[in-house]
Amino acid sequence: MSWSRLATYAAIAIVAIVAVNVVSILRRDAAPKRAYLLVQADVTNEQRYADYVKIAPDIVQKYGGRYLARGGRSLTLEGPPARSRVVVIEFPSYEAAERFYRSAEYTEARKLREGSASAQFVIVEAL
Repeated sequence: MSWSRLATYAAIAIVAIVAVNVVSILRRDAAPKRAYLLVQADVTNEQRYADYVKIAPDIVQKYGGRYLARGGRSLTLEGPPARSRVVVIEFPSYEAAERFYRSAEYTEARKLREGSASAQFVIVEAL
């Protein structure tokens, strides 16, 4: 095999490797970033809130969400004390989290939460 033919094959291999890496990077950057719904709530009516807690998980799941933390132990390390209940829900994208919150199903569920808890909901997009 001649050196020129070997050099040609090597150049083709290098171009192929670069192309595969570029496609991989573009796919990674094009994939939606995960998002997290951060909730802090103070429950004021346990019985009514229990009705909300019964239906919310199915709605979360319908929109691709999954609970990462749901009212377990928490500790405020800095700043004003966190509310009594802290919830973290992961969604496949920022848009999915927003669709969940604005959905007709969750709008109905929120009516059960009203009068049973005061809450703050924040969506944050992952890196």
